[in-house]
Amino acid sequence: MASIQDMGPYLLSEAAALALAVARVSGFVTVSPFPGKNVPAQSKIGLILLFAFLARAANPLTAVNLTLDFNLLAIAPTELGIGILIGFIVRLTFTSAEILASSFAQATGLTMGAVYDPALGTEDPIPARLVSMFGMLLFVAVGAHRVAIAYTLESFRALPIGTAVSISAAAPSVVDFLAQVTEVGVRIALPVMAVALVVHVALALIARASPSLQIFSVGMGVTVAAGLLVIMGSMNDAGVGLAADFEREGARIDQILLDSAPKTP
Repeated sequence: MASIQDMGPYLLSEAAALALAVARVSGFVTVSPFPGKNVPAQSKIGLILLFAFLARAANPLTAVNLTLDFNLLAIAPTELGIGILIGFIVRLTFTSAEILASSFAQATGLTMGAVYDPALGTEDPIPARLVSMFGMLLFVAVGAHRVAIAYTLESFRALPIGTAVSISAAAPSVVDFLAQVTEVGVRIALPVMAVALVVHVALALIARASPSLQIFSVGMGVTVAAGLLVIMGSMNDAGVGLAADFEREGARIDQILLDSAPKTP
């Protein structure tokens, strides 16, 4: 009986640490594109509990002595913020594919047909949805989801539970990463956008030279055909470019964890 009573504080400390681990993993799962917005809530909860248990089993150290009391309310937002920051970097990395998808949809003119997204409450053009799905398949194929999970679990070693971090210190790096993914998405989409611009200019010149031709009655078909041909011809290069950007995910997460870590005097 005495041994069980002696274990009481230890069990309470472990329960508190597990609750904080759940908070950090919840932030990651909520914000990141993995496991996805269409996954049932029950599956996400199970995944959060599994990751939290693995994190505590592999990294049992904590920066402070924990107990199940109101002090957890002061630590939980920091742990949640760390998870949200990691998940946001993963989401930011995938944004290059979403920018590419939107650019393709605008270039081909196929923005009138849209699919409703119940998770975000928005409508995505069908070409954008297809290219986004291609980007997600590529994201999984290069193992970016495994990198995200590994860094989330490793964050418990780099930033033990209860560590006083400065999440705002990572803001300059986040802005730099945003500029990088925007540049990647636009650069890959430039061939399609350039061809679409040339086609529109050519149609405008033909219509101006001979108004009786009613060129814009067939202009939509010409624009869509030209855009789709260029998209199919450039998908190989687009995949290579996106894969190269996805592979930077680990370095980006490492950078923001380094920026957020407490600085030693």
